[in-house]
Amino acid sequence: MNAKKLIALLLAAVLCLSFAACGGNDEPETTTEAPVADSTEAVDATEAPSEAESTEAASEAESTEATSEEATEAASEEATEEATEAAKKPETTAEVVEYFNTAVNKVKTDAKSVKQKYVTNYLAKSPTVPSVLASIYKMLGGDEWLDGMLVDNSHGEATYTTKADIKHAFPVEDQTWSSKLTAADVKSATCTEKDGVYTITILTKADGKSSTIDYGQGHNPKALTAVPPRVINDNIPSIATGITGTAAMDYPYGKIVITVDAATGNVKTADYDVQWTINFDKAGAIIPLGTRSSYVVTF
Repeated sequence: MNAKKLIALLLAAVLCLSFAACGGNDEPETTTEAPVADSTEAVDATEAPSEAESTEAASEAESTEATSEEATEAASEEATEEATEAAKKPETTAEVVEYFNTAVNKVKTDAKSVKQKYVTNYLAKSPTVPSVLASIYKMLGGDEWLDGMLVDNSHGEATYTTKADIKHAFPVEDQTWSSKLTAADVKSATCTEKDGVYTITILTKADGKSSTIDYGQGHNPKALTAVPPRVINDNIPSIATGITGTAAMDYPYGKIVITVDAATGNVKTADYDVQWTINFDKAGAIIPLGTRSSYVVTF
């Protein structure tokens, strides 16, 4: 097999695989009114309460009314405190990550629909191309050609309404969960609030090169659809394996931004950006790729 065919096989394998990455019931109000004597009814003077008895009854009524008002006020204060506690904005990194996990994991179980605005593959930076490939790569158009191929094989707008489709489309792809992040997995996690909406921004830590890392492991694969090496290796044609060798992956960058309704804890929008690098050590090829995706969630 000549060098040109080896080059063609390597490029075909890398490109083909990179494309694949690609309300309650209200109680009726009741009022209690003191009975009013019929003005036409004569009252026997001997049955009229004494002044002392009247004073005592009035005092008891005032005491009962005050106690009732105090109880109502206390209940109201307690309810307000509970609501305030429930709506408390997460502040620390650990609190933000925990809140993010709860909110985003609810998408796959409770969301009525997920609208995918786009899923775009891109070339993260210039790849490392073996010297035998350099002239062919340049002739094809170099980085601009490869980036264009990736964009052309991206995905546009789509709406998913079944649990199976949401599970497949919404990160993490094909998993029953959307995040297993811990505070140790992130470089930063912040939450801001405006008009009753939280905006949570998470930057993940980088993952070094690995041939075995999978979804739910490392840092990025715990919350982003960071293509694992098995997906690449399972799809390399056997005839090409001898040329490229097996792939290892690293994930140098991950960013997630979601908006959440503070009153319900429901995700409104979610935007992801993850970079994933295919390393074919045997062939001396390094292909730094990335995927950006954006979603609108309805509960």
